[in-house]
Amino acid sequence: MIDVRSLFADKKITVMGLGLLGRGLKDTIFLSRCGADVTVTDLKTAEQLAPSVRQLEGLPVRLRLGEHHPDDFRNADMILRNADVPATSKFLKIARETGVPIEMDESLFCKYFNGVVVGVTGTRGKTTTTTLIHRMLSGGERRVFLSGNILGCATLPLLAEAHEEDTVVLELSSWQLQGFHQAKISPNASVFTNIYPDHLNRYGGMDEYIHDKLAVFQYQQGSDFCLFNARQAETAQLAQQAPAGVFFFQSEDVPSDWAIRLPGEHNRENIAAAAGLARRLGASPSWIREAAETFAGVEHRLQRLGEKDGVGYINDSTSTTPIAGCVALNAVKAERILLIAGGADKNLDLRPFAAALTEKVHRVALLHGTATPALREHIVEYGGESKITGLFDSLDTAVASLSTQAQAGDVILLSPGCASFGLFNNEFHRGETFMRIAADMGVSSDTGALR
Repeated sequence: MIDVRSLFADKKITVMGLGLLGRGLKDTIFLSRCGADVTVTDLKTAEQLAPSVRQLEGLPVRLRLGEHHPDDFRNADMILRNADVPATSKFLKIARETGVPIEMDESLFCKYFNGVVVGVTGTRGKTTTTTLIHRMLSGGERRVFLSGNILGCATLPLLAEAHEEDTVVLELSSWQLQGFHQAKISPNASVFTNIYPDHLNRYGGMDEYIHDKLAVFQYQQGSDFCLFNARQAETAQLAQQAPAGVFFFQSEDVPSDWAIRLPGEHNRENIAAAAGLARRLGASPSWIREAAETFAGVEHRLQRLGEKDGVGYINDSTSTTPIAGCVALNAVKAERILLIAGGADKNLDLRPFAAALTEKVHRVALLHGTATPALREHIVEYGGESKITGLFDSLDTAVASLSTQAQAGDVILLSPGCASFGLFNNEFHRGETFMRIAADMGVSSDTGALR
């Protein structure tokens, strides 16, 4: 077991980004309990961060909220940077200029942890694949932990729990992988699910975005390995850059007699990726199959909420890109689909989503957001203007409008194809709002999910 107090006790640490999703909060609590002198700074105000702030009451932690102050980045032994903070932040530049080390949660954990680390990245399917891997590996004798870019998880505190004979499975976003580039380390075993345009509101182009993703395999060595999507030319090409073991997966790897609950070709790819990795780490074939067949999906990812009067309600709030919206429309089988779409702009091409929804949906309710005018314009271009039921500034009114037009056999699908900011704190807040609306309407409970 690692002596975590010796790593952080009496160190002046600035945690940059408290947030509302739990990662910054849990890191702060962990570091404080290790004896570190912790300052937490966030551009959001104490009022905006109230749920997180309340959980820090009684801890010897300094809070600087609603602003960042240069001294917190000069007079520190370490900066722990939240993944949502751009690497180009002028305050991180201050730290670099004064020689203060900048660390990130997952990569800092990996510097000290001597057990097996599994990393999963890609544009779509990360959470499902990561969760499946965790389940498939959990049937053996080794303890297996799930963390990374999983809602509510923080990885650094696992230093106090995980032993070197344990396995830690991490979902890794492109921003989290920036820390791996800096540390020049990669997970021991990894999966690259796929690559599509995303986050181009924060990246200068696809090359920058892909560069960050490469850290999931770029520093592997020896017996390390990475699985790549064989059906996508882009990932197959990236595999040529891998310095260690290279394997491929495809949907056809999933035996036809497996009773899979998750529909869609994309989910068979996720299952194939998870099974391929778990098998190479020694998981039993019978347990891999059981995990795949019993897995109902992850919240906010084509999550079936239930029905009312024969109308189904599906929460796909993590659909934050046009490709995700297209995948959802292909996966949902219903008499008619009544779609809720639109939101914040990520500088992505919305035309494929507009074309797909024009072809496949019966009605679409558009949510206000910076991407919505362009989405509406493309829908009109593809001849779908008559399907637009309105532009809404609240999810409640959008759902209410569609529910009056739905009939038995229909599905009301929240799959926005756009980011959530503006009307919501994040995509999870958007999904939770949809779930609350459905519950208030009397939609019967159904915990199953489709993605």
